[in-house]
Amino acid sequence: MNGIASQARGPAFRGFVAVLTILAGTGPLGAAELASHRAIYSLALGPVQVPGAFVEVGGAMKMELEKTCEGWIMGQDMTMNVVTAQGQRIEQNLHFTAWESLDGRAYRFAARRKTGDKTESVRGRASIGAGGGPGEAAFKLPEARTLSLPGETLFPVGHTRWLIDRAMAGERRASRIVFDGADGQGPERAVAFIGRRKEPGEGGALGPLTDRPGWNVRLAFFPQDSRAAAPEYEIEIHQLDNGVATRMVLDFKAFSVVLTLEKIEAMTPPSC
Repeated sequence: MNGIASQARGPAFRGFVAVLTILAGTGPLGAAELASHRAIYSLALGPVQVPGAFVEVGGAMKMELEKTCEGWIMGQDMTMNVVTAQGQRIEQNLHFTAWESLDGRAYRFAARRKTGDKTESVRGRASIGAGGGPGEAAFKLPEARTLSLPGETLFPVGHTRWLIDRAMAGERRASRIVFDGADGQGPERAVAFIGRRKEPGEGGALGPLTDRPGWNVRLAFFPQDSRAAAPEYEIEIHQLDNGVATRMVLDFKAFSVVLTLEKIEAMTPPSC
């Protein structure tokens, strides 16, 4: 069980947070203007890289993202059930909450992961210097420690906005240092490979929030200072221009998980 569960430990938290999306209204949007939403995704088994190891994946993920007058409140709850070829059933529950300031300089986060009878928690805060200067992350759990963040580091909301900007500009490859703190580790380098622009209707629609143009984006994640040729994990996203992700594929090396958007609704923006 431990070996199988480890396939979805750090990558599961980082993967689900990396695709965190923000919406900020349902009218015409400018470049990287995002809006609040609540969404439900189903989970299913995708391509398996280790034949015969895994036969079924199920579960669901709920995401809630709300803009306030000072920042963004993010929440994720995910239950993933994995069945092995030997009939072993493993359930993993992930919970993540965070707050990011509107200017992208301040960030707070808390995460909890439960696999079987084992529960692990992470909590802390981080900040970036003025003008994108170096910053610091301070963890309270699982133990008190601090680490440095390089200049130009982005937190989840800022990274979503930056990535959409790159896609709108027609770029096909973009790289940036990101930090979410979800699994207690340090910042990562996220390398994005961006496909052609898809017009509304090509990826299906669940109402006005999903009837938008977008791109297929492949994100490869590496430790900040790594020189390895292969990433630790990868994510494929159908990313719309308003921040919504209608489909995601999380590649955990041994197996992959497909998340499909089943339901989405707009959340009322604040009156500031």
